[in-house]
Amino acid sequence: MMANPKTIGLCIFLFLASALVTLSIKQTHHKTPFLPTTHRKGVKTTVTTTQQQILQTHKVAFATFLAANSNPDKKETDEESAAIDDADDGYFIATRTLAYTLLHSKSAGTNNSIDFLVLCTKDVTKRKRDRLKKDGATIIIVEGIKSDWVNAGIARWADMLAKLRLFQLIDYAKICYIDADTLVTAPLDGVFFDEATLTQATLPNPAEIKDDEAPLPRTYMFAAHADYWGYDHPFPPPADMSYLNCGFFVLTPSLVLFNYYMSVLNIPGRFDPSFMEQNLLNYAHRREGNMPWKPLWYGWNVNWATEKDWRGGGRSFHAKFWDGDPSHDPVLKGLWKEKRAEMEGFYRGRDGV
Repeated sequence: MMANPKTIGLCIFLFLASALVTLSIKQTHHKTPFLPTTHRKGVKTTVTTTQQQILQTHKVAFATFLAANSNPDKKETDEESAAIDDADDGYFIATRTLAYTLLHSKSAGTNNSIDFLVLCTKDVTKRKRDRLKKDGATIIIVEGIKSDWVNAGIARWADMLAKLRLFQLIDYAKICYIDADTLVTAPLDGVFFDEATLTQATLPNPAEIKDDEAPLPRTYMFAAHADYWGYDHPFPPPADMSYLNCGFFVLTPSLVLFNYYMSVLNIPGRFDPSFMEQNLLNYAHRREGNMPWKPLWYGWNVNWATEKDWRGGGRSFHAKFWDGDPSHDPVLKGLWKEKRAEMEGFYRGRDGV
C-alpha cells in the first residue's frame, strides 16, 4: 500500500527542521572545543564568540595577593627598596610580572579584557600600589584576618588568611586566584568555562553539618588543583588526590560562604593551622563534606612544576623562580626571567624612561 503523500511531506519537513536546529546549536555553542585538543607547547585554548559574550556580561577577574611582610629580607624603608629597584622584594616583582603577563603579553595574556585584581594589605606602600595600578592592575586594600589559635608556620605566611577576602567581592561572578609566584606561559581565559567551575548544589548530608558552624550556602563553586607534594609526579597527574593547593583556584564570591569560613576559623582545633587558609579551605571543601572541591583541568596550573609539565601542555607553574632555590626547574626559571625582562622592557617603553 502506498504511503500518504502528506505523511511523507510532513516527515521530510520535520527531518529538515530538526537538522536545521541541530546545525544552529552547533554553530552557536560548539564552534571550537573548550579545552585544547592537544597538549603541545604553544597550543592556545580558544574562547568561542558565545563565551566572549558571556565574559562581557558576567563579570570575572584574575586575582592575586600581596602583603608587605611576605619577604622577611626586605629593606627597612620603602626608599631603600626603591633605590635598588625593589630587588629586595621578590613578591612585588613577581606581582608586576604576573600583571604584565595577564594584561599585556601577546603570548599569554587575556584576549577578553579581564580585570586583574591585587588584594593588598595596608602595609604595602603607596608607591608600590601606585606602580601596580599604573601597570593596569585593580588594587583592593584588604583588612587582615586573625585568629588567636592560628599561627603561620613560616613568617611570610602571616597574612595569608586575608586571601579569604576574595569571597567578599560579590560584584564578580567568578574569580580565578593565582599566587604571585606563578609563571604563566599561555592564555588562561578558558578556565572560567572549565566544567569544575559550574555552580554546585550544597549537599544535605546531616552527618557533615556541625552545630557550632555557621549555615552553609545553598549553592557554591570552588575548584582547584591537588597539591603534588614534590617534583616527582606524572603529567598528567593522578585524578584521585584529595588535598587541594591554594596557589591556584577558582571561586564564586559569597558572603554566606565567607561567614561560614569565619565561623570555622573561630573554632580552635577544627583544622590543622600550619598552612592557615589552605587547610581551612581543605576542611571546608573536604571531599567527604557537603561542599567538596572540584578538580580543574590539570593543565591550567601545576605546583612543584618541572620542564616536563611545561612540555606536556601546562599553562602556569607555581614556584618562586626569582630566588636561588636550587630545586627549581632551570628551564622554568629561565622562562620566568625572560618574562620579567619582557615586563620591564614593556614598561620602560610605555613610560618613556
